[in-house]
Amino acid sequence: MFNKKQIDDVIKNNRDDVAADMYEQIERLADEEEKQEEFYQNASVDTLRNLLENGDDEACSFYIEKRLNEDRPLDGNDIKYLDTAIKNLNYSASLIGGYIYGLKNSRFKDEEKEFFCYAVAEQYTDSDAHKRIDKAYKKNSDLIDEVDEAILSICLDQWAASMFKGEKYLSFSARLNRPDKSKGYPDYKSAYVLEMILLNENGRESDPQNIYLAYERGKNSEIWLNRLCDGISKILSVIAQKTNLTAGDLYVGESRIFHYGGSISANKDKSDDSVKIISEANVNVSVIDEGRLRSNVCQYCGGAVDLGGECSVCGKKQETVENDGIVIRKGKNVEALRCSQCGSPVHLESNGKRAYCSACGTTFAVNGSALADGIFGLNYQDLCADMPEGAKLPEVKFVRASIVDGSITAVMPSNFIVMSDEMRRIKYPTNAPKYIYTTPDATVNLNVNFSGALKDGDVFDFGRQMLTVLKGVYPTAQFGEAKLFDNPSKIFFVDFITQALDQSIYNAMFFFSYQGKQGIGSWNCLGKDRWYWSHIFEHAVKTMEFNKH
Repeated sequence: MFNKKQIDDVIKNNRDDVAADMYEQIERLADEEEKQEEFYQNASVDTLRNLLENGDDEACSFYIEKRLNEDRPLDGNDIKYLDTAIKNLNYSASLIGGYIYGLKNSRFKDEEKEFFCYAVAEQYTDSDAHKRIDKAYKKNSDLIDEVDEAILSICLDQWAASMFKGEKYLSFSARLNRPDKSKGYPDYKSAYVLEMILLNENGRESDPQNIYLAYERGKNSEIWLNRLCDGISKILSVIAQKTNLTAGDLYVGESRIFHYGGSISANKDKSDDSVKIISEANVNVSVIDEGRLRSNVCQYCGGAVDLGGECSVCGKKQETVENDGIVIRKGKNVEALRCSQCGSPVHLESNGKRAYCSACGTTFAVNGSALADGIFGLNYQDLCADMPEGAKLPEVKFVRASIVDGSITAVMPSNFIVMSDEMRRIKYPTNAPKYIYTTPDATVNLNVNFSGALKDGDVFDFGRQMLTVLKGVYPTAQFGEAKLFDNPSKIFFVDFITQALDQSIYNAMFFFSYQGKQGIGSWNCLGKDRWYWSHIFEHAVKTMEFNKH
């Protein structure tokens, strides 16, 4: 869930807010895993078989165990399920497989499969499995060497399959390291951990991932290590060819023992994309009991007020009161059911699926709760930014932090961290930005990227061009009013709402020039939370500071 870099950052910088959020999420994950295991334990044999047929390897050990406990002999299909789960390196399947294939006088007795199961369990630092396979190596060295090579290949193939999904990488860095004694590896003095890092085309390194756990076999450690390095080099060369990687290196400790391809053309300097807190930030947020739609009604005659604040009926200009902080309007149920065309009350039909305005005749479609994202066609700028009735201001602590290799300082939640590669691949499956920051639950995000040349004086034109592109890419999105900030650098700002598979997403994009390059950034959150975060995002963009290097 959280990578080593994130955890190290939390510990090193004493980030208590982040640690608390991480702990809560880990507890929730543990609860979910416990419920999942309880489900498997209580599931019928037929249910577990259906899960296996749909690729759920976790159901395998429960299925096989139930078959054995019910004195129902295993058949060919059962063994096929077991072999598939073991070859996918499922730990629980390897444990029960080691028992079945190692049982004497059994029709399933298979020494090669037995050793394969032990070697899989060994990848999960199982000390009993390691002792068994280490003891068996004296008499079965050739067979166990083949098993080790097969599992190495599977580990690297699984890693490649998870990494090369839409994102383009230039090179790899593989490193065999001795494990830390404190990590709990059995026989750690004879172990090596294979760590993999990829270099993105934008110069960002992927999170380091421990891919494979190797143990020295036999008496000649030098021959064993050379054979291991040779196997890693061959597999990585094939992966590099298939994925168009141009270069790569394999290290043992600090010594490079293999190089693939040509030189690496991207910037090889490690980016410092961590969140470095500079100071606390006082973000003054207040709530007033005056919904946004009420502000569109003339305070003198009750007529409709245009965007300029002038009444279309009596012609009077509305009085406004300036406020230095962020003001959130508290919505009313009756206001949330106002016609976006004329401001009159909207009536829901009895089936709850349509609504109509009796004043101007406009008809709306209703999606779910009319008080949430409910009525299609309504003005998002006027409606969804109101604080829903019954909602409370979230308890968020803000800080000013240095991000993007120290190029930018910005106001952000104190629990912001660098997004892990795993989450990056989920949220940004193609063309992920170089810098992505997020809350531990990944519901509020900030990303920044740099591309071509751009002068400060051309920011407005560039922003308008990008707005045209966005409207073409998201033809059904609801766009807010574009703005140009100029304090002290020019920033073009626009917000819009897009529809994801099951909910809406609120986006606030900004465009700027930094050291002659195009800067493109985006804040986003769930659409249902826009009433709060839209104000925070705009404030954060307005108050960004660019550091001179």
